[in-house]
Amino acid sequence: MNNYFLIGSGARGVALRQFIWVMLVLFSSFAAHSFEKIEFTSSSQRPLLLELYSSQGCSSCPPAQKWVNSFTESPDLWSKFIPIVFHVDYWDYIGWKDPFSSAEFSNRQRSFKSAGLINSVYTPGFVVNGHEWKGWFTGNAIDTSKLERTSNITLTVSAEQERVRVNYDYIDPKKAEEGRIHVAVLGFDVETQVKAGENAHRTLLDNFMVLGYQQQKMHSGQHVIQYPKLSATAKKYALVVWTSKQSGLVPTQAVGGYLPQSFNF
Repeated sequence: MNNYFLIGSGARGVALRQFIWVMLVLFSSFAAHSFEKIEFTSSSQRPLLLELYSSQGCSSCPPAQKWVNSFTESPDLWSKFIPIVFHVDYWDYIGWKDPFSSAEFSNRQRSFKSAGLINSVYTPGFVVNGHEWKGWFTGNAIDTSKLERTSNITLTVSAEQERVRVNYDYIDPKKAEEGRIHVAVLGFDVETQVKAGENAHRTLLDNFMVLGYQQQKMHSGQHVIQYPKLSATAKKYALVVWTSKQSGLVPTQAVGGYLPQSFNF
């Protein structure tokens, strides 16, 4: 006899069967959702890490952001270059406080200046693989024809619902422990109606915007990292993980990609 019918055939039995069915559906959905993960693995060639330092309070920034936004259509995205946009806070005083700005991001840009990697701190400011890049201002494209080979560093990233697992293979473990590992969650299709400042009455659209970022010292073995707290929600997300030298500025390997729509932060 099927155990299903041992519940009974009366009203209570029907209600109990419905309850059990609902709980099974919820449990299956929860289990699938909880264990869903996606994996990114770097290649032997390091993609270019393109950092844009921007602000919604800067009238010169929307054209640069629009250019970066267009990268969502590029077939070379993630494999040959990875764009990330940091919103700085040093323009917040001129009438519009950028809701995505962070003093941490401003300090990161200033660190490039202190290290002699950029000439000055400004927006829009581009950094490619840890060095100042002014190609956008002269209409030049990013040169991805000669990517550096980094066969001595391989990153494998498993993006789970609540954490990121990062494994790296390094030919010299001692040097690996001298570096840092970075995790950034990017937001896409983020719209903002700017009500004051240089971009007043404009609706700005941001892609590749850093909504959460953290870094830590590398150690031997696997890294298990909780997602950073996000400054806002987005319609779509991506995860970018990169390693760097001890200064945290010059990348040594990078990997990234879109996250499933089912991810919650």
